[in-house]
Amino acid sequence: MIRLTAVSQQLLAHQLKSPGTFVTVLQRHTGERIRATLTTERQDGRISLTLRAQGTVNSTTLPAKQAETTLKRRAQRWIEDCANGRLERAA
Repeated sequence: MIRLTAVSQQLLAHQLKSPGTFVTVLQRHTGERIRATLTTERQDGRISLTLRAQGTVNSTTLPAKQAETTLKRRAQRWIEDCANGRLERAA
């Protein structure tokens, strides 16, 4: 299973507050690290996320008006679902 590293999890909360493109790091259970690019954009009470990782591009939009921890948890789950090929859950 591929998951965000602890540092990337901590940085995600800040990345969701600021529009821009960020390098985020995921890690396989074997310890292998995977670099990905996360782009965030805020507009009209929504936050758009685009993840580029392992040759794929995935996008979603989440409501920005929710508790910070809820937004971070939903974004993290979406990133990890994309990285693990669980696109039906990532939608």
